[in-house]
Amino acid sequence: MPWLRRKSVGTRFLILFPGRTGSSWLVDGLSRHPRIRVEGEILVGLSSAKQRSELGRLYGGRPSRSAVGFKTKLKDVPDLDVLKACIQDHDLAVFRMRRRDLLRLAISRINARRLHAETGRWNRRSGDRPVSGADVAVDELVDALACSRDDVQRLDDFVAAAGVVPCEIEYADILSEPAKVLARVQDVLGVPHRQLVSSVAKNTSQDLAAAVGNIEALRGELAGGEWASVFEVDPLSE
Repeated sequence: MPWLRRKSVGTRFLILFPGRTGSSWLVDGLSRHPRIRVEGEILVGLSSAKQRSELGRLYGGRPSRSAVGFKTKLKDVPDLDVLKACIQDHDLAVFRMRRRDLLRLAISRINARRLHAETGRWNRRSGDRPVSGADVAVDELVDALACSRDDVQRLDDFVAAAGVVPCEIEYADILSEPAKVLARVQDVLGVPHRQLVSSVAKNTSQDLAAAVGNIEALRGELAGGEWASVFEVDPLSE
């Protein structure tokens, strides 16, 4: 695949993600590398014109010795053609964050909202108390499942339309082999290897019974319907 080629230092890159897929963990880890300049969600709340300007600020100008990039959700880009043109014009290396377990993705979104309400942050740092284990209403879970599914599909459609072959980063790999994930990203960016560690910690337990107090009641409520299959997962791992 094209992303397996080791690029020269100065690679421009983009991290695409649908939320709760490890992007904050990745950005925090990469930010500790002296040859990687990575920014967060710089397009949030900007008009299409201002987004063009922001992309020009980040990727324009003289080539840098550092790899340069940022991350974004597609819902924060009002004109996707602007982002598509940026990918093509600047030959961006594209990373796509994935989380194939839709149920845990939806639950993570719910618990992230609770964490934000309690702490003002969307992600837990090492040493913070996890915010999970409370009951979840059926309607809240169904809404989170539908939004998660739609966001993932939209991202898949955009990547296909942009004609790029992304480097896919699977959430389960972040959990099981974080050092290997960071090493692979450094390979794609063409920077010297460093032992990188992220301070972003997982907020929601992998054990569904610990993540949601009424998980069995929810399973019963949704049995036989559109979302019944999302419960057919290993209870301890992605």
